[in-house]
Amino acid sequence: MTFKELAWGAFIFKFKAGLNDLSYYQPLASDKEFLIRLQTEPLLEDFKNLRNFLVHYGVHTAPKNLAQQYASAWPRLEPHIQRLSKECLESCDFNDHQIQDDISDAFCILLNRAWGGDTVVSKVLHFFNINLFVMIDSEISFRFKKYGPRGYVEFLRAMQRETIEVLDDYRKLGLPGRPEEFLSRNLNYKNIRPLTKLIDDYNWIAITQKWPGTPPDWLLNLFDRK
Repeated sequence: MTFKELAWGAFIFKFKAGLNDLSYYQPLASDKEFLIRLQTEPLLEDFKNLRNFLVHYGVHTAPKNLAQQYASAWPRLEPHIQRLSKECLESCDFNDHQIQDDISDAFCILLNRAWGGDTVVSKVLHFFNINLFVMIDSEISFRFKKYGPRGYVEFLRAMQRETIEVLDDYRKLGLPGRPEEFLSRNLNYKNIRPLTKLIDDYNWIAITQKWPGTPPDWLLNLFDRK
């Protein structure tokens, strides 16, 4: 993936999903205390906030007791989340069997309690470590042919390759800082949007919504005119 593709996806995503995203995703992803608690000692209220996010992010019929289900799963989740807490997508060693097992086991634990299958699990995992986990939906799963716990590990491996390509391309362009900082600033996000979410934004636009993966030639040509 090029940085131009990522930027185009991020721009269109904000245009299409901006208000809902700013109301329900960005506040949680920007709340450092909430994110730390999720990795250490989550409160029932934290899981209620996750359920609220899910309801407004497409999982419209999530059961009312979903927060309690997540809370009951936490003791089994904790060791896996703790071991993965310092990992980030661009540098995670997905060949490490412990990492593979931790991701797969966490996925399975949530899958046994979540309503909505792989999609919901990936959305919840994302908040356990917003620097590692990328969200997925049925259209994206179908495109990559990645399903279930082990399939999700392979999906993350594919997203790692995309991330490294974006970072390399961004450096070649000579732009300042990191791509997520640059895009968050230029798209007027109040807080920095995680690179993992920008990758998801692109996937949703290009795969789920079937928009062009890059700006169409006619649009680029407008800016090339003297």
